[in-house]
Amino acid sequence: MNRIFKWIESALLRHGTQPKTIFFLAVLSVLDSFLPVLPAELFVLALCILQPQKGKTIVVVFAVSSALSAFLLALALGTLSSSADAWSQQLLGTQGPETMAIVRDWGPVSMVFFSIFPDTPRASIALLSLSGVTSFLIAGMVCIGKLMLYAWLLLLIHHLPSRVGRWRGAASFWQKFLQRRASRFVAYCRRIRWLAQSAK
Repeated sequence: MNRIFKWIESALLRHGTQPKTIFFLAVLSVLDSFLPVLPAELFVLALCILQPQKGKTIVVVFAVSSALSAFLLALALGTLSSSADAWSQQLLGTQGPETMAIVRDWGPVSMVFFSIFPDTPRASIALLSLSGVTSFLIAGMVCIGKLMLYAWLLLLIHHLPSRVGRWRGAASFWQKFLQRRASRFVAYCRRIRWLAQSAK
């Protein structure tokens, strides 16, 4: 696996500044629900660092990619929804239909929350799909959650450097703590850009 990660890292540094890389990695991220090798968040972070002027495009394209990935997984599992009703009846007895109804009513809202976190919420997608929630609704909720996550990453990259200067020399503990972490992140971003320039 280390060899694969090294190959992906070197390829990303060589081609990460090219606009076509955005769409190539977005298409690759569609497979994330089925082959979780690298999370899409890693690609979004790297591309937003290497192509800051394309940040909004990166956010939208990868949010759509995550939604499509969730849609395909939900569509594949949707064929088992009738079997899931029988399983819930066997496991939960008379409470089975009521439990499945609760999942159908509140599951899509919770999907936005779970999608804000890194990685694809595969277990939640499977649960909602098996409970009868439509694939389009699941994909929409995942898209909203990922838009929020990726937009936060973009704002972090764009606005953190200016905050580092304001926190320098601060007296309070939490500002010192944030300043140290922010300085490391800004230095990390600069190193990635330098490595990308050197790899050309």
